[in-house]
Amino acid sequence: MMDDIHHSQRGHQQRPWFTRQDLRLAAVTGLSAGLGLLSPIPYGYYLPLTTTAVLSSTYGNSMKLGIQRLLGSLMGVIILIIFTRGLELPLPLGLGLALAITRLFGGILGLQVGYKVAGNIIVMGWLVHEQNATVWGPIRLFWTGLGIVISLWASQSIWPSRTIPNLHGQFASLLSSIGQELINESSRLKQQFPTATSPKQQQAIRISLQKQLNAARQQQVLAQMELGVNPEQHPLHGLWSRIDLLTSQLLTSLWAIKSLTIPIQKPDQIKQIHYKESELIDIMSTQILRISAELKNPKTINCQEFNPKAMLEIKILSQDFNQWLEQTTEGTFATNIKQISKQQLRQIILRMTLIDYIRSAIVEATSPHSKSTITNIHR
Repeated sequence: MMDDIHHSQRGHQQRPWFTRQDLRLAAVTGLSAGLGLLSPIPYGYYLPLTTTAVLSSTYGNSMKLGIQRLLGSLMGVIILIIFTRGLELPLPLGLGLALAITRLFGGILGLQVGYKVAGNIIVMGWLVHEQNATVWGPIRLFWTGLGIVISLWASQSIWPSRTIPNLHGQFASLLSSIGQELINESSRLKQQFPTATSPKQQQAIRISLQKQLNAARQQQVLAQMELGVNPEQHPLHGLWSRIDLLTSQLLTSLWAIKSLTIPIQKPDQIKQIHYKESELIDIMSTQILRISAELKNPKTINCQEFNPKAMLEIKILSQDFNQWLEQTTEGTFATNIKQISKQQLRQIILRMTLIDYIRSAIVEATSPHSKSTITNIHR
């Protein structure tokens, strides 16, 4: 019990009194209040009220809250004007009917917060501003729209969230780790007497890489919130899907390659095959590391896509190996199949197939995509 209390106290002490988002909210709200009070347009206090309600820690949340508030305000003003100017109903009946219609249309529009704003406008407009509701309503809409614009600007310009750059950094780090593991496999293929990686070490490598992938996917869930409404249609979502799919394919193939038996460097033509394999693996490692560097490039986030020229340069690095699997199989195994065992033959063919699969995955990831249609099959 005492341990739980001490742990809770330590956790409470580690929480900051305020964050940068809190300071941003205070600064923007204060400036909005000053702008609203100094403006010759009346009812300027609705400007800081809007920024306080809309400005969130992420751009996506601010966008969603802004749309909810704008739709609710528009709906409330329209219903208010209709009932106060177009219909002559007793106050209890008219107000109740107006709020019921607000709730009905709020449900149709899928509003979660906006219908409450609409109800507030109807009640305030009817009870306080009934004489000038046709003027008060549009002016409040103006301040609400301006507050939403200021909130969206502040969420992207003043201490913006680091969620998306952190996601790119995590994916880049994972790709770098995979590239390094492929370099290690290439080194084994070049050795005259290669040594096997111990099962314990292989398990440690697998757990480490899988943790990196899981962390990147969790970060991607948070990054989705930064993309605003319909994040699946955002270009960055397509880019992340391509990278997620690429890393999944690379890891699957890497595990399969590491599970193969130690390469045998005889006869000489088999040794030449292994050298050719290691040459391609080195090229693919270079491609992966360059993709990693492009992910960390701030221009990738700003442009919301990879640099097409850089991707083309990465893609063509392995173009000389387009037909290497078929050519090697026909040119070597046809004349030397009797000099190696069937098990060794299967291992060599499987390794070559896996290496070629990695090459194809990299080519696909670096090819231009006018509209992303990639679905992550591992989710």
